Amino acid sequence: MTAAAKPASAAASVKAHVAAGRDLLRRGLLDEAEREFRLAIEADPNDLEAVAGLGQVEVARGQYSEGMAHLERATRVPSQMVSALRSLGDAYAATGDPTRAASAYRQAVALAPTDLEARLALVHSLTEIGEYGEARSACADAIRLAKGNPTTLSQAYRQMGEVYSREGNTPEGFASLYKSAELDPRNPQTAKSLATCAVRAGLYAEAAAAYARVLKLAPLDVEAKKQLAWVNFKMERYPIAIKHYEAVGDSLGTVDRYYLAQAYAKSNRADRAVELFRDVVRIDPDNYKGVYCNMAYAYYEANRYQRAIEVAREGLAKDSSSACLRFCWAQALDKLGRHEEAIPVFETVLNDPAYAESAKRELERQRRIVRLLKSKERGGE
Repeated sequence: MTAAAKPASAAASVKAHVAAGRDLLRRGLLDEAEREFRLAIEADPNDLEAVAGLGQVEVARGQYSEGMAHLERATRVPSQMVSALRSLGDAYAATGDPTRAASAYRQAVALAPTDLEARLALVHSLTEIGEYGEARSACADAIRLAKGNPTTLSQAYRQMGEVYSREGNTPEGFASLYKSAELDPRNPQTAKSLATCAVRAGLYAEAAAAYARVLKLAPLDVEAKKQLAWVNFKMERYPIAIKHYEAVGDSLGTVDRYYLAQAYAKSNRADRAVELFRDVVRIDPDNYKGVYCNMAYAYYEANRYQRAIEVAREGLAKDSSSACLRFCWAQALDKLGRHEEAIPVFETVLNDPAYAESAKRELERQRRIVRLLKSKERGGE
C-alpha cells in the first residue's frame, strides 16, 4: 500500500465508525454506539463528528456535564451539526439552563429551518425563559411545517397552548390545546396541559375533568393523582381530596402532606390532621414552622380548646414570634371562659399588623366581659 493510500484508508475507517455509531445511537444501543465513536476518535482525535456523537451518547445517558464538554467542542467550528446542537440544547435544558439551551436550539434551527424536533425544543426553552413572542412565532412556523403529520402537529399546538397559557391568554390557550387533543386524542400530555392551563386560570372544575382524563389515559400517573387531589381541595371537596391523596400515600411530598392535613382539618378530623402536620414539620422544620398554627386551629375548629392551647404553647417554644399562635391561644382561652387570662395574651399581638385590629376588638370585648362578671360578683355579695 502506498503512503498516500494509508491516510485515505484511515479516513475511510473513521467515517465507517462514525456512520456505525450514528446508526447504533438511533437504535438506542448506547454502549455499542459509544464504542464506535471512541474508535473513530482513537483513529482521529480531531474528528468532530465522532466527538459530537460521543457527546450525544452521554446526553442520552444523562451524563450531561461530559456530554456538554464534547458537544461544545464539536459545535465551536463552522461545520456545526444540527443533531449535535440539538443534543447540546438538551443537555443545557436538563441541567437547568434554559437560556443557553435556547441559544443552542436557535443555532440548530438556523442551520436546519425544517427540523421540527429542534424547532419545538426551541419553543419549549423560549417559553421557559419568558420569551413568549419569539416562542409563538417559532411555534406558528412549526404548525405550518407539521401539516400532514397529526402527531407532530398535535405537539406543536400543545406547545402553542402552553405559550398562551403562560402569557395569561387562557381562551387562546384552551383553543390551541383543544386542537391538539383533536389531532391526538389519546395523548395524556395534552390532557395534562389542559389541566395546567385551567389551574393557572383558577378554573378548578375544568382542571379536575382534565386530570380525570389524564388518569383514564395513564392510570399510573402519580403526579396527576396528586394534582387531582389538590384541585378537589381547592374546590372544597375535602373528602374527595383525601381519597385521592391517600391513594398515593407512599408518594406524597411535603406540600402534598400539608394539603392532605388541611383537608382532614376542614373535615373536622383534627387528630389525623395534626398527625400529618407533625410529619410536615419533622420532614422540613425550617420551612414549616407556621404549621403549628394550623395544628392549633385544627383543634380550635373542632372545639377542643385545651388541646389548641397546648399545641399553641408547644409551637411558641419553637417560634416565640408567632402572632398566629398567640391569637389562637387567646381565642381558645376566651372559649373556655378564661377571659382574664386571655387579655394579656391578646395584648402580645397588638403590634403585629396582621392581627392588631382583631386583637384590639377582642381586648375590648374581653375587658367588658370581665367588668360585667365582676359587677355581677359584687351584686351577689
